[in-house]
Amino acid sequence: MKKLLLLFGALALTLASCSSDDNSSDSVLLKKVILTGEGGKTTVNYTYDGNKIVSIVDDTKEINMHYTYTGDLITKLEFRLPDGSVEQTNTYTYGTDGKLATFLRVELDDDQLRGHKEVYTYNADGTISVKLYSGDDKTQTLESDTSIIKFVNGEVSEITSTNSPDHKYTYDSKNNAAKNVLGLDKIAFVDGEGVGVFHNELSDISEGETWSTYTYTYNADGYPQTSVDDTEGLHYTSEYFY
Repeated sequence: MKKLLLLFGALALTLASCSSDDNSSDSVLLKKVILTGEGGKTTVNYTYDGNKIVSIVDDTKEINMHYTYTGDLITKLEFRLPDGSVEQTNTYTYGTDGKLATFLRVELDDDQLRGHKEVYTYNADGTISVKLYSGDDKTQTLESDTSIIKFVNGEVSEITSTNSPDHKYTYDSKNNAAKNVLGLDKIAFVDGEGVGVFHNELSDISEGETWSTYTYTYNADGYPQTSVDDTEGLHYTSEYFY
């Protein structure tokens, strides 16, 4: 399910309009992506309630993500199998200031539940300290890790961890349609990786090696019209529709 999160980062968080009935950049919301890879073409459909994301589902339901809000905050994300059963649940809790306090991922792996939890502390210098825990429901083992998240212009610029891969990110200066989707900016740094929200990610360098690169063509309003994504040896091209 981690690869689906990466796909969401590559698609849903770097999106913009090929065509729109409204020229205002504040109203841009993605409706469809045609993704072309080694396996052929896949159509990914996005649904909303106003500017709240409801679901991201492809034509085979391999990508099958469903969101729950409490007020204007995303509090749950479910990854479902084609038969509708839930394979993974992400849960998000917030402090009274509206900032993300904890993230919990629970997934079914070989009939065993595995969990990963992150607890966030917001520092005076603008960084976030993260305490990470993981374990499973049978052996009940617990492993811990710590990390520091840095930001530049509101985007995650670097994540350094004691026991997990480090990441450094670069972005363009163009528009990212995710800025109009409520709540996505609050969770753009969970699970040890960052995704662009206000601008579009150009590269992700992990442990000194380039993990992902992205190139774009843009429409007249400065949003990506097409993209080419190279992530962990996988090559995708995408067309975006609103």
